Amino acid sequence: MSDVVANLRFSSELPTWLILLGALSAGMIVMLLYLRETAKIDPPWSWLLPAMRGTAVVLACFLLAGPVWHHRHVIGNPARVVWAVDRSQSMSEQDSQTQVSPDRLRRATDLLFGQPGHEGWIEQLRDTHLMDVVVFDDSANLAWSSSSTDEMPTLHSGDLRDLTRQMDDHTRALLENANGGGTDLSSPLRAIAEGVGREIASDRHDEEASRAVVLFTDGRDSAGRADAGEVAARLADVGWTVHTIGIGSVDEPADIGIVDVDVPQRVADDGHVAGRVWVKHFGYEGKSVRVAIQSGQQTVWSDTVVVSGDGSSPVDFNFPVEPLMQQANQDELRGVDRDTVALALSAQVSMVSERDQVISNQENQPSAMISADGTASNDSMEFRIAAASRDRRLLILDGSARWETRYLRNLFSRDPAWEVDTVLFGRGTDMPQVRRGEDPGELPESVRAWSRYDAVILGEIPPDQWTEQDAEQLSEFVAGGGGLIVVDGSYRRLAVLAEQSIMAGMIPVQFDSTAAPLRNIRAIEPTAAGQSHPVMLLDVRNEQLPGKVNEIWSHLPAPTVVDVVTPLADAEVWAAAIDTQGKQVPWLVTRMYGAGRVFYLASDQTWRWRYRVENQLQGRFWNQLMTAAMQPPYAVRDAFVAIGTDKIDYRVGQAATIRVRLLNADRHEGESVPAATVDAVLLRDDQPIATVPLSLDDAGRRTYLGETAPLPAGEYRVRVRASGYDAAALQASMPFWVVSPRSTELDRVSVDEAALQRIATSGGGVAVHESSANEVLNSLDALSGGRIVESDTLLWQSWWMFAIMVALLAVEWWFRKKVGLL
Repeated sequence: MSDVVANLRFSSELPTWLILLGALSAGMIVMLLYLRETAKIDPPWSWLLPAMRGTAVVLACFLLAGPVWHHRHVIGNPARVVWAVDRSQSMSEQDSQTQVSPDRLRRATDLLFGQPGHEGWIEQLRDTHLMDVVVFDDSANLAWSSSSTDEMPTLHSGDLRDLTRQMDDHTRALLENANGGGTDLSSPLRAIAEGVGREIASDRHDEEASRAVVLFTDGRDSAGRADAGEVAARLADVGWTVHTIGIGSVDEPADIGIVDVDVPQRVADDGHVAGRVWVKHFGYEGKSVRVAIQSGQQTVWSDTVVVSGDGSSPVDFNFPVEPLMQQANQDELRGVDRDTVALALSAQVSMVSERDQVISNQENQPSAMISADGTASNDSMEFRIAAASRDRRLLILDGSARWETRYLRNLFSRDPAWEVDTVLFGRGTDMPQVRRGEDPGELPESVRAWSRYDAVILGEIPPDQWTEQDAEQLSEFVAGGGGLIVVDGSYRRLAVLAEQSIMAGMIPVQFDSTAAPLRNIRAIEPTAAGQSHPVMLLDVRNEQLPGKVNEIWSHLPAPTVVDVVTPLADAEVWAAAIDTQGKQVPWLVTRMYGAGRVFYLASDQTWRWRYRVENQLQGRFWNQLMTAAMQPPYAVRDAFVAIGTDKIDYRVGQAATIRVRLLNADRHEGESVPAATVDAVLLRDDQPIATVPLSLDDAGRRTYLGETAPLPAGEYRVRVRASGYDAAALQASMPFWVVSPRSTELDRVSVDEAALQRIATSGGGVAVHESSANEVLNSLDALSGGRIVESDTLLWQSWWMFAIMVALLAVEWWFRKKVGLL
């Protein structure tokens, strides 16, 4: 391979584009001024004389900027090396109690770019290797390439500002600061495997030359998007070798912090908040730790525990909601009622001395975890719960008093946050023939009657007593935002019911009357989709990591029989029943239907989960299932408007769904009222920042729906503006929050030697610690089969450029005299 590249550079620190622009501008100005003097003489002298003097001025500017003609000659097959440097937040850890010691990112860049008196790896290999520098956190960016036509920076100075002087401000920041997001170890490897980056995937590079990737990282992958080992193996298949260099301490630094809070999203306003704070602890064996829950400056719960071992431990908490509701109601405007109050809380952890005094966690805290105010950033974690002051209404429909129905009725009837209506009809019940009406114990006979409920549990009702009108009204209820849970059983009545066109489109599965039911069931197992949803998280004692969600399910009593069904195309299977032969059939299936959600449960035997544990597991499952099925209620209302959002916490970049219902005490239900123009006004720090137009959702209910644009992090408040309503009368407003996803980047900051070894082994390379990094350098040095010869011609010292400029001025002076100009 032989490749020659030549390009023009300047010794000035000014960028090339600015030098060219300045020189041409100076030449044009001189020409314009000269043209006024030559305007009266004949061409070509009228324009030739100004052009000659302008050209001489351009050459003079170039000479002042120090032009250099750079030659780069590639001989043979130099090895290609990609240096991939981790710049995630964990790389700002210093691994030392000495605050002047360099952090991990600086130590990695010192290896590459050198220090005063010591050449860096790039300088040592620059004559024999083609090199690229890639920086990555949760994505990869090409920071510098030796194949670039820009000037090769001075690499041995140890000053990153000298190194990156030809780079833009963004690229310079990538190399100097470890302030990236999460770590995706696969991102630089995928960038190479997918051919991203012109220099890295250069077509001019000979396929026979050796190619290597070197990762400088602590090995902690907090993004979890792809398996870096698998990507490294793919690279090895196409001729790349992947090496890893562990940057950081192999021992986890001493640290106490909060890594997660397990708390219900919704509680009753007269109930209790029960949950768990997950505390991580390293290096504090036998020490006392105080965990507290605070509302503002008020501590609502606290406990002191003794740390045992290293890892993370749950600390249970339980406190009443009523005192917090009383405080929240004191600040409420008169005439405004809240069905749901968002309570902002924070979990905090601190060390406790032998004299029971709370002490700061900052001492011995990893430097990456110290925030700008000097406190440990993982000492606290904010969270919110919705305290509901309005009872939810549930309708249970079934054709027999089977065990499942009895236990579900008792479960929700004993919960003060629920009002339950149960309608059992059909042969063998107290109502052989169904009665329709609007009273308790009757099947709703109007859309208005159905709309009183938040959710419906539909069991094996008699198909011959279920009319098309019943199906249409239930369909309208669900499409308008109601929740529906269909519970199958041994009578196979739902398969007959699903033959109705409307019901077939609502139930998320298709029934196969020819298939024999599945028996000899070994267990219920959540699917990949189910594992990520809170409905399937039954055991609060478990860390609920993806691999451990199934652990509690494997011990639950399995149903004795399950119908074989097929999920619809747009449905999701959250759990499957597995028999002793390994055959799987859907057990819990869900899909959206209009604005509502429908669940199909393939068996009616969750009551068997009560064995020895009462309703601990069954109650948790059904409460979580109800939360997922139901549309959130309107949170706040006054005499004229009700406002709600689909949740109180959103992730950064998500859009908030705003629901509004106009109220008018003077009109009767069903009376026609002209549609109003309704806008939601979005406020932040009590200042309007956006207006969201709302569209009419249901004319009969006078409900309106709209969606905000994706929002940055912060606390927001929604107010309503509607035509025909005085702005002073619409007092109700409700808050919601936009929060950044919790990052696990700093949960562990020690070097993950096992992960780095696995990546290197898959990539056919070696894994070493930074203390033995020269082993990688030595192996790379022997790879190259070519050389890179670079030379510079200093044009600003060349006599002929000066001669050209002088010649132009002399010729211009001679012609000027010839045409009679002084």
